[in-house]
Formats: sequence, structure tokens, C-alpha cells
Amino acid sequence: MRGYSATGTQGNFGNRLRAAALAGTAVAALLVAGCTVVPEPISQGDRLVQAATDRGRLFSLVEPISGPISLEEAIARSLKYNLDQRLALMDQVLQQRQLDLSTYDMLPRLAASAGYTTRNNEAFSISRDVQGNPSSVADATTSQERTRFTADLGLSWNVLDFGLSYYQAKQQADRRLIAEERRRRVIHAIVQQVRAAYWQAVSAQRLETAVVPIVAEARRALDSARQVEQQRLRPLLDVLRYQKALVEIVRQLETIQQDLAIAKAQLGALMNLPPGEPFMLAPPATAADLPRVALGLEQMENMALLNRPELREEAYQKRITSLEARKALLRMLPGLNLNAGLNYDSNDFLVNNTWADAGARVTWNLLNLVSAPATMRLQEAQEQLADTRRLALSMAALTQVHVGYQQYLRAVDMYEKASLLHDIEQRIYENVRAAAQDDAERELERIRAGASAIAVELARDRAYADVQNAVSALYVSLGLDPLPAEVASHDLPTLAAAVKSVSDDWMAGRLPLPPEVPVVVDPAAEPVAEVSAPPAEAAPAAEVTPAGTAPVAEAAPAGTPAQGVRTSGSLDFLRDFVASAMPDAT
Repeated sequence: MRGYSATGTQGNFGNRLRAAALAGTAVAALLVAGCTVVPEPISQGDRLVQAATDRGRLFSLVEPISGPISLEEAIARSLKYNLDQRLALMDQVLQQRQLDLSTYDMLPRLAASAGYTTRNNEAFSISRDVQGNPSSVADATTSQERTRFTADLGLSWNVLDFGLSYYQAKQQADRRLIAEERRRRVIHAIVQQVRAAYWQAVSAQRLETAVVPIVAEARRALDSARQVEQQRLRPLLDVLRYQKALVEIVRQLETIQQDLAIAKAQLGALMNLPPGEPFMLAPPATAADLPRVALGLEQMENMALLNRPELREEAYQKRITSLEARKALLRMLPGLNLNAGLNYDSNDFLVNNTWADAGARVTWNLLNLVSAPATMRLQEAQEQLADTRRLALSMAALTQVHVGYQQYLRAVDMYEKASLLHDIEQRIYENVRAAAQDDAERELERIRAGASAIAVELARDRAYADVQNAVSALYVSLGLDPLPAEVASHDLPTLAAAVKSVSDDWMAGRLPLPPEVPVVVDPAAEPVAEVSAPPAEAAPAAEVTPAGTAPVAEAAPAGTPAQGVRTSGSLDFLRDFVASAMPDAT
């Protein structure tokens, strides 16, 4: 009977065990099913809502256009509303927020904790004497309640972590300055693009009224030529050649219209205007007032080395690399951890339920000493890389200054020649138009002369735009900012006035003289890091006075367009077309 009872007990225990296993399996399956993540694509409705929201946010903050837009207002709008500039600004703000957060890493760690524990029986325990004899169960004791509550407030501070956090905060401060220099680079690029698009758009707006009548007249003449061909009033070969010349004129004039219209669309995009929104441009200053460059090459070189954002960024990056070496040295030192705390335990068996404690502990990873030489060699290589990269950027900056100066001289020379050709072509067009006014046989000559006059006028406008863009590119290569250091307000009129003040100084050649950069020769420098100073003799001052009295200088290599200026194939054709349109004049 006793064996049967034992067998039954074992069977009941086995059943309970299997039931528990099945229940555990079911719970585990439910947990696995609940933790499974299935990719869920964004629905079409959500994408439509997001697209509508983004479209509304793109232009919600842009102030409406109240009149013709001047160059200064176009630059001010791009600086305020261009999304690339706002993205660089947000990155700068983010780096500042991270700097604010990194300062808290230097503070000690203050942690508070509380807990509640309970058990279903008493925590009795027995002991053994020296001979290994255990005490009886009747003598079992406990020093802990079944249910108790604990709490503590601890303060800990690792001196090594404090040093590392301090250097990390200084590195983050340099990253904040790097973000500012990158924003300056974005602003320089935007201003360059705005200037190039503005001058082309102004040319398109001014020539629009002149191109349309010529195109209409050429199309009428083409229709008349087709009627003459059908009626066979003139030899077929002459009529076909006549039609070919008219089609070429219409095609090139329409290409001019399309190329110049693209510049206006690009200008609107740079100002973050809604695509297709019409706007007018204010007439620019007179083309006789050419910008002046009153600094010598050596002065411009010094200014570029001091102000270029790329060089400043590399200087900050070198400081970050130097601090990284100090952090590597700190990691090799032993760490000292200081701690103190207040504690509470509700256990009634304790004589003191509340107490304070303090301590200090030193830890040192001795294996860091083994990797110390490799770590130091790595830091030296990183510093040498930073120096070489900065020297390479310095050489690039000096080259851009010289190239920009030569492009400026070349642009001034090209503008003078374009102005002279424009005056000659205008007189030719007036004579041809007067002679062919009542002569239908010379209609093609009159249309060709009108198209040639428009092409030469466009070439002159682009030459003037090349001068403006060249001097602007030169000043940007010096690291000059289009805004003063402080602006009273960020509304459009104030920004436009600030831009105009700086631009007027640029165009008049009024620039702050840079301090002299001392020449320091490092005898321990590697050959790759040696940069010879530019000769002082190669620093002539370049001044261009109004009314086209620029000095004649050696032109840059042919085929080198001015920086920031887009060229089109139609301009090359039109120059050839002008030459072929007036063989008598040549």
C-alpha cells in the first residue's frame, strides 16, 4: 500500500511537471510571437500627407516679393531662406547643444536607488565550529527579516574619467567652431552662385524685349520664303539657302532665350522661391563702374592664409588631434575612484538602520603600458597627416588667389573688347536697318544684323558678368565674408543693406589690410612639408579705374572660364556668327 501510494505520488508529480512544461512552452511561444518585428512600409496615404506637409513647409517662411529684386536682396534672401545654408546653421546649433551636454560629463555620478524584497520563509541559518561540527537545527538563527525595504544615495567620482571628459568637452568646442567654418564655406558658395545667376538673369530680362521682335520678324520672313518656294518665283537653291539662314537665326535666338531663362529659374531656387513664381530683377548699376582690386598679391596671399574657412577648419582639427593624444596618455594612468553614500535598511535586526560610507579605489590596466608605444606612434602619424593636409590646403588657397587674380585681369580685358565690338556692331545694325528699311531684297541682311547685334550685346553683358564674378571669386578666395561681423537684425531690408555695404567696399577695393605673416623655417620639417614663401617681387598692385582704363596684363590660358560662371555652346556659335555676319567690317 505504501509503494502504491509512492507510485501515485510520483505519477501526479510527473503530470504536474508535464503540465508546467506545456504551459511554459505556450508562454514562450506567445513571447516570441509578441517580440517578432515585421517590416511595415509607409502607406501611400502617409506619403501623400508627408509630401503635402513638406511642400507647405518649404515656402511657408519665405517673405513675398514686393518689387524688383536687386542683387543685394537676392543675396539676402539666399542667406536667410536657402535650405543648404539653414542646414549648415542647424548643424552648428547641434554642435553647440552637444557642447552644452558634454560639460555635464565632467560632473560626479550621483545615483539614488530603492528596493523592496520579500521571501516566503525565514532566512534561518546554522553554523559550524572549528572541528567542522554543524550546530543543530534547533539552534538556527536569522539576522534578516522576511520583508524589508532598502534605499541608498551614492556619490562616485572617477578622476581619470573627469580628465577624459574635460578633453572631450574641449574637442567638442573645436567641433562647434568647425561647424561655423563649414557654414561660412556654404555661404560663400551660395553667394557665388547667386551672383552668377543674377547677372545672367538680368541679361535675359533686358534682352527679352529685343529678342522677341527679331524672332517674330525671322519667322514671318521664313513663311514668306516658303510661299516664294511654292510659287517658284526665285531659283530654288537661293530660296533654300535663304530659309536655312533664317532657321539658323531662329534656332540660335531661341537657344539664347532658353539658356537665359534657366538662369532666372536657378536664381529663384537659390532664394527658395516656389518654382515658377514670377519675379522681376532691379536694373544693375551702370556697366562703366568696373570693380577694383587694390591689393597686391602678397597681401592677398596673407589674407587667404588667415581667413580661408578650410584652413581654419584644419587648425581646429589639429587641436582635436592633439587633445586625442593627451587622452591616450591619460588612459595609461591609474584610475582613482572616490565614492560616498547614504544608506537605509528597514531590517529590524540591524542595530543601525541608517549609515554613511566612503571609500577610494585605484585601478590600473597594466596592459595599457604594453600598447603605449603603438598608441604614441599612431598619434604622431595623425598629427603629421593633419599638418600635411593643412599645407596642401594652403598651397591650394594660394593657387586660387593667383588664378583668381589672372581671371580678373582677363575678364576686364575681355569686357573692354566686348564693349568695343558692341559699339561697332550697333552702328553696323543702324546702317543696315536704315538701308534695308524699304528694300525687301535685303530683309535677310537686316534680320541677320539684328540677331548679330543681340548676340554681341549678350556677349558684352556676359563679359561684364564675368568681371563681377571674377572679382567676387577672388575675394571669396581670400576668405572674405559677404556679411559684416554683426548685423542689427535679420529682416530682409537690414540684411540687404548689410550685404550692400560689404559689396560696395569690395567693388571699390576698400578692404582691411591683413597683418604680415612671418616666415618661419622649421629645420626639422620633412621635405614634403616644406613650402617656399612667394617672392615679394611678384606682388604688384592691380587697380582698375572706371571708364575702362584697366591695365593690360597677360591673359590666362585660353579656354579657362571665370570661376563661378557657366558658359554655353550658343555663345561660341554667336561669336563665330558675328564674325561671318560682317565680313566687310573685318
